[in-house]
Amino acid sequence: MAVPTRTEVEAILAERIAADPAFRDALLADPRGVVSEVVGFDIPDNVQVVLHEESLTQIHLTIPSSDNLADTDLELVAGGMCWADTCSFPPVP
Repeated sequence: MAVPTRTEVEAILAERIAADPAFRDALLADPRGVVSEVVGFDIPDNVQVVLHEESLTQIHLTIPSSDNLADTDLELVAGGMCWADTCSFPPVP
């Protein structure tokens, strides 16, 4: 199974929330666990999973970080732990 892109993960979450209100509650209670289940691997401990719930009067936008990648971050990207839509991965055996 290929590692899903961030956009794919967001789409999966939105579809499951729309189909099952209990899924939304589970996601809010344990974002790391639920997202790990969706992507098919444990999210590294040094990666935070933060949820922002929009309302009709408030939107949330995500912009790229201005921080340079640390060596540990580079290792995550090199290991295929990328959340950007432009990442490419070698085929999974």
